[in-house]
Amino acid sequence: MTIHKILLQHKKTLRRIINNVSILIAFILLSCLGVNGQSKKVDSLKSHLTKTESKLEKIKTTLALSKLTSKSDIKSALTYAEESKKLANEIQLPDWINKATLNLAKTYLLIGNYPRSLNFYQEIIQNKTANSNDLLSAYNGIGIINYYQRDYKTAIKYYNQALKISSTKKSEIGIEKTLKQSLFNNLGIIYEEMNDFSKANFFYTASLNLCKQLKDESNLVHVLTNQGRLFHKQGKNELALKYYLEALAIRKKNNDESGISISYDGLGEFYFELKNYSIAETYLKEAIKLGQRTGDLLTIRRASSNLYKLYQQLGNYKPAFEALALNKEVSDTLFNAERSNKIAQLELQFDFDRKRDEERARQREKELRYLLAGIALTLSLIIVSLLFFMQRNKVRNSLLEQAHLKLEKENLEKDIELKDKELTTGIMHLMEKNELIDHISEKLHKIKQSVDKEVQPEIQKVVTDLQSNLRPELLKEFEFSFQQVHEDFFNIINEKFPNLSPSERRLCAFLKLNMTTKEISAITHQSTKSIEIARTRLRKKLDLTGTEQNLVTFLSQLDQTRNRS
Repeated sequence: MTIHKILLQHKKTLRRIINNVSILIAFILLSCLGVNGQSKKVDSLKSHLTKTESKLEKIKTTLALSKLTSKSDIKSALTYAEESKKLANEIQLPDWINKATLNLAKTYLLIGNYPRSLNFYQEIIQNKTANSNDLLSAYNGIGIINYYQRDYKTAIKYYNQALKISSTKKSEIGIEKTLKQSLFNNLGIIYEEMNDFSKANFFYTASLNLCKQLKDESNLVHVLTNQGRLFHKQGKNELALKYYLEALAIRKKNNDESGISISYDGLGEFYFELKNYSIAETYLKEAIKLGQRTGDLLTIRRASSNLYKLYQQLGNYKPAFEALALNKEVSDTLFNAERSNKIAQLELQFDFDRKRDEERARQREKELRYLLAGIALTLSLIIVSLLFFMQRNKVRNSLLEQAHLKLEKENLEKDIELKDKELTTGIMHLMEKNELIDHISEKLHKIKQSVDKEVQPEIQKVVTDLQSNLRPELLKEFEFSFQQVHEDFFNIINEKFPNLSPSERRLCAFLKLNMTTKEISAITHQSTKSIEIARTRLRKKLDLTGTEQNLVTFLSQLDQTRNRS
């Protein structure tokens, strides 16, 4: 290796280190700026909470603390939310009980505990004292939960119920318009994902009009981007570009660098799909640069992925490899952060469940002592002491057993989730490698025809070496690896649905891993339309036709149901 090449290699390494440090510094600066101002408010509210004797003031303060800490310290946010609900129940003021219940529902929604969040939203709906705005928030929240779980029909049902309430004169005008704008946008997203472009356009337009009425530019840019994406899907590229550029102009006016990088990424993808590669490359590079400055890893991941596809399309393999390396680095960082966040959420949920069980245990012990208070002194002391110690040991053993089982379950779920991620990533990586080898081999075959005959054997040798690295047995490897992780899955499928074909059983495995239609299409070399038809046929064979049961949810719970039984 020459001195020039060594210096060039070190220069690239140094540049990558500088980029990573820049991202880290951006995160630290953004965190410091936000936390400093919020910290003063939190300290002030905490001080007020310790000084006040009024329960109503305590409710107001704990609610404010819960909302303030919801983005920075979710554990504290949930603690304050539980405390405000407890205090509201003690003083029995319906309005504050509803406010505390809604806040608790939103907090559980934030940590991803959908069942608990749904229970509290349902509590509001069933409460006769709830006003229109409380009901509006509750129906909207339930709609969001169902959207996250891809149950679009149920989500639409609750969103429409919220819209019906927002049309009444009882709801406050400001709250009504703000929530109505959000509802219209959410409905537009759902209908777009369902490929009902006519309804999606109707709701996006309604949301856009409300944003302009409220002069709400923070939400306006999101709706403009959604509307632009919808027009692009419909082939109305001039309209799509108009909306994309309008959103970008607003973000530039507000000096929103994070939003600008998102717009650049969207425009880069837009021009890439139009095969205007030079403009697409410029936008995607700018998106990555701004994303690195603001610490927006999600935008960097999307833009680097699009840039990789662009260079691969152009046959520029060196920059394509660099874009792919950046994408993998950022994806790994995001995956690790997401895994840490899920672990923290599980720990948080376990902690609150433990406290709740302890509280119930203490309540049972208290009731037991009251029950036995009237018995003769000597006999009652003996019986009460005996029962007390037996009950306490039983509770302690129950808590220990519950903790042990929960920990085992969490470890198993995390292990399966990690293996599923590794399995999907590995297969996609091998598939991309095969495609790249095929592409390079085709290029070399073409070159071989136009060079001297003395050189042709060397080129053929390179092609042969490349072909030897192909992995045609990808699907077999996938099935084998999948069975290692989910041992009983295919046994359950064969037992319950023996009429499934091998390709349908394989499709079940892909869907259990929550793979998208595009990913399945890329692995099986089938068109996305063929995959959609196969999914419809599979629903019929699984007796899901005519039901609202989600196919992915059904398959993901299939082996879990067997284990519980």
